Amino acid sequence: MEIDLDSNDLILAAHNVGIMQSVKKARLDNRQIKNNKICGQTDFAVHYIGMLGEIAVCKLLGVNVRFDVTYGGDGNIDLTIKGQTIQIKTSSSLRQKPSYLIFNSMEDFATDWAIYCSVKSPTIIKIHGFAGKEKFKLNYEIQNFGYGDRYCLNDKYLTDIERFNEAIEWFSKK
Repeated sequence: MEIDLDSNDLILAAHNVGIMQSVKKARLDNRQIKNNKICGQTDFAVHYIGMLGEIAVCKLLGVNVRFDVTYGGDGNIDLTIKGQTIQIKTSSSLRQKPSYLIFNSMEDFATDWAIYCSVKSPTIIKIHGFAGKEKFKLNYEIQNFGYGDRYCLNDKYLTDIERFNEAIEWFSKK
């Protein structure tokens, strides 16, 4: 599924990331840093791309984007819906095939769910799908993209985002 962001979304993302960076020094856990860049991108770019994914997912799900800024970060929780926690992971490119939902470590999957997005163009975000923590643990593989081993889930294992609300409902009744 693709979400088209408008100028308000882009400005909102840039503004929020600017505020985040002025309040605290961003955490750069387990990332190779060369010339003030993370994986070939500036710290601002990495967070901006992440915020674009969050805005796209929130638009699709009809929920508010989380814009609170705390010194300690968001605890890896981008959204909470019906008591279930969600991380939104966004990559900057679709060049890599297959595409992967990536975590630096297994412990970094710190929520009930993860949603994977990628930037298709400056205004279009592709939402590949979602996975629960157990599905991730059953199907992950280790990949190294030049900055250390990462825990990766091939996007072929993701559930279509259109089934996300159904999954949230089902698990909230358990």
